[in-house]
Amino acid sequence: MVRVLFLRRRWMKLAGSGVILLAGMVFFLLNQKGLPVIAPSAPGELTEHLTTIFTARARALVNGNYEGLEAFYDATTTSGRFALNHEIGRIKYVQEWLQKRQVTLTGSHLDLAVVDSSSEGDKGWASVSQHLILSYRHQGEPQETVNRMGFRTLHWVELVKRDGRWLINRDWYWDPFETDDLKPEIAPGTAICKALPPPVKGKYRREAAVAYADRYSGVRLGPGDGRYNRKYRDFTGLGGDCASFASQVLSDKEAGGIPRDWVWNYHNGEGSQAWAQAAALVYYLLDSGLAVRLARGDFQEVTRSTSNYPYGAVNALQPGDIIGYEEGGELSHVSVVVGRDSAGYVLVDSHTADRYHVPWDMGWKSRTIYWLLQVVY
Repeated sequence: MVRVLFLRRRWMKLAGSGVILLAGMVFFLLNQKGLPVIAPSAPGELTEHLTTIFTARARALVNGNYEGLEAFYDATTTSGRFALNHEIGRIKYVQEWLQKRQVTLTGSHLDLAVVDSSSEGDKGWASVSQHLILSYRHQGEPQETVNRMGFRTLHWVELVKRDGRWLINRDWYWDPFETDDLKPEIAPGTAICKALPPPVKGKYRREAAVAYADRYSGVRLGPGDGRYNRKYRDFTGLGGDCASFASQVLSDKEAGGIPRDWVWNYHNGEGSQAWAQAAALVYYLLDSGLAVRLARGDFQEVTRSTSNYPYGAVNALQPGDIIGYEEGGELSHVSVVVGRDSAGYVLVDSHTADRYHVPWDMGWKSRTIYWLLQVVY
């Protein structure tokens, strides 16, 4: 994680210095079999090779078949092999998650922007923005059922030219799919509940909070989407923007409308620790009385039936509530609950990595500890 964060800062430094220029936009559709239908691509040899590489990777992620991906990586270097193995690992994770949760992918849409690219001799560099929308349904649901979840990843890619082809030597990005724990031991069919909990009364504007989260999730679902709210600084290069995004959802006048104070505040491009840091935000919400913790535990603990939560604590969450993610004893991420899919699975939005209507546990490990916070303001 430290390695990725350092390189992410490099990306943000490049962006802030004005180096990033719009070089081309490429749109894809992947059908149910994962075969790409590609619109006319932007000119440039490097861009064309990147288009081919990212299309093949998206196809492999969707259909689970990663054979042949090695053709796009420089396997003669340690960094090239690492990038390839990381990609294979995340594909395995996604396929295992789908199997454990009894979910079937039914289609996908890839929106790829090669934001900037350059080359010198046999070495190349590029910054790439990828929006991936996955359609899915739960097993047993009608064929016409469609749920959509979306991800945005920003890549800084180093390439090398071998035998006339550009190959990936390094690929740095915030990955929404963890790859070092590929066997989440979870019983199939758990954590699903269509029985909605009674609404929480209060001043918190939950519908507006969800609408804000969807609008500024960073994931492009159509024209005008795929942006952060420019009123706020992007803290991605300073450790992550997830807490700032959650703070916006909770407090912005267009969103939840919870009043800020001197501990939890944003002013002149700067956010307080409670505003911009995941653990500090969680503790602030609890200590201030703005939220209560329904449960803290691993997947099985927060989904099992108890006397207080017959359908599991996670199913007591309401749209606009907060989930914290603890790994290795550290609260490192927060997301915003935005609703449920057709089967009743709780969905979240977040920044870093950007997620839109993603199942709340997708991309996390079997060892992850979840903090379920209900806003009571």
